[in-house]
Amino acid sequence: MINPRKFISKITSFEITKRQKLVFMSFALTFLLIVTQVVDESMRFQTVGFLTLATIGLSIFALWGELSGIKYLLLLLLPVYFVAGASLFYFLLPVRWLTRLPFAVLFGISVYLLMLTSNIYNVAAIRTIALLRAAHAVGLLFSLLSVFFLANVLFSLHLPFYLIVAGTLVITFPLYLVGLWSYELEEFVSQRDLVYSSVFALISGQIALVLSFWPIAPINGALALATVMYVLLGLGQLEFGEKLKGRVVMEHLAVALVVFIAILATTRWGG
Repeated sequence: MINPRKFISKITSFEITKRQKLVFMSFALTFLLIVTQVVDESMRFQTVGFLTLATIGLSIFALWGELSGIKYLLLLLLPVYFVAGASLFYFLLPVRWLTRLPFAVLFGISVYLLMLTSNIYNVAAIRTIALLRAAHAVGLLFSLLSVFFLANVLFSLHLPFYLIVAGTLVITFPLYLVGLWSYELEEFVSQRDLVYSSVFALISGQIALVLSFWPIAPINGALALATVMYVLLGLGQLEFGEKLKGRVVMEHLAVALVVFIAILATTRWGG
């Protein structure tokens, strides 16, 4: 049986294993997310801000040892975006424990998997590691989830079109950058990373501009932007990994077409 006093002593002295750090981080952030259930609605954005800051601090604590240079920024972006998006989306769920508690459990598991992915990137930047391919797949999944959560909140605010476009750029550019950089894992951000990320973010912003004039449900707008990221980031990563083929391009475009038709079919064009 774990001695709580001894465990806390290990935490404060950084003596616990990396896996224990990740578990501790997952439980801590899940607890904070559940606490937001009882926070007054007027404090929701302050609560999300605190949760985001806690994510930054806990991520540095969990990955401490190999962090250096640009990794201090890039390895923290995806966890921060996911936690911010998931916590904002949490407030959109029905106000009952039957819905929010299972979401909180899934959130905790997701944080653990996401931090494992960040840790693999962290280690793979120094030496070859067999789990890197799986980490790329998980990283893409959480990039899509982050965009979906944040875009859902963005469209729910019913902002002017220019703020929706600006918000989309802020949401997508860092995630594209991390997703592409993870295929190089250099100590710097290459010009190719910046160019591809900028072009992809611009395309996402243009899609968001079009969607801002549609009578579209927020969840459909979020699904559209997540699909755009799936196509662009997925194909971009394959290009970076020198595995891009015509058949794969058609498969990605087919997925985008199916989602586009579904969104058209579920959009209410009349009053």
